[in-house]
Amino acid sequence: MSDLEIKLLQKKIAGYPRQIDMLQKRYAMVIAPKSTEIGSAIKALSAYMLQLKVCRGSFSKLEQATRSDCQRLEELIDAECQGEISESVQLSHVQIQHAQATIETYMKSIDAQIDGAVTAQEKLKLAQKQKKTFDVVNLMAMIEKGDGYIL
Repeated sequence: MSDLEIKLLQKKIAGYPRQIDMLQKRYAMVIAPKSTEIGSAIKALSAYMLQLKVCRGSFSKLEQATRSDCQRLEELIDAECQGEISESVQLSHVQIQHAQATIETYMKSIDAQIDGAVTAQEKLKLAQKQKKTFDVVNLMAMIEKGDGYIL
């Protein structure tokens, strides 16, 4: 193991908070849809879920990078186990663990939002089908009454 390898890994780990911050800002821009009509609400929920999935994918990609870097750092720490581990390496280890915990929290939050959006979309689709059925029943009643509509 070389000092250069450790320094490069520490530099990469030091950049994770900035990357997480950028992803948090992108995630904050995803706004829950509002609509007054069922059809437009379903479309808005689809777009919302797509945005959430993109954010989750970005967090997932960063999680994989942090996991591999943490594993590599732990290997380097184990290799150095005979001697003293420098304070900067210990701080890098704590920093990457914090980054992993933050990413995990955001991914769980996004997953919960996606699940909620899927449930809402299913309910809206069911309501849309029931509304169409109700409209057909009303139309048939108008035809039976002789309101001028024929099949």
